[in-house]
Amino acid sequence: MDMIQWLSSFLETDNTKLIYILALIMGANIIDFTVGWINAKLNPKIKFSSSKAIFGIARKLLLFILLVYSIPVALLMPEPLGISALYVLYIGYLASEINSVLNHFKLAEDDKTMDPFIDFFKKIFSKDKE
Repeated sequence: MDMIQWLSSFLETDNTKLIYILALIMGANIIDFTVGWINAKLNPKIKFSSSKAIFGIARKLLLFILLVYSIPVALLMPEPLGISALYVLYIGYLASEINSVLNHFKLAEDDKTMDPFIDFFKKIFSKDKE
């Protein structure tokens, strides 16, 4: 019960709710990058490029910095509008990251041209059965 109370304490104010959503975004970023990196490194159909990996990390870090920077900008807006805009921005970006993670497992459509992660692992496991 202590853990549930601790987690629910994050939902008491807008400050902690926004930090909680930022933590979820960071977690989704880490999962998306890790699965993409593993897919690119192990899948022979995809040419692994360390420069693309570094660009991916830098892009995600820059977007996260932009999300955090939007907090003081939102405070310049009138009272309900700024916080509402942050919620829309954060939840929209979180939904986009979740869609990107789901695309690796062929559970969503995305504009990525790489082979889905799940197809690669299905091929690995089907070779073991033969």
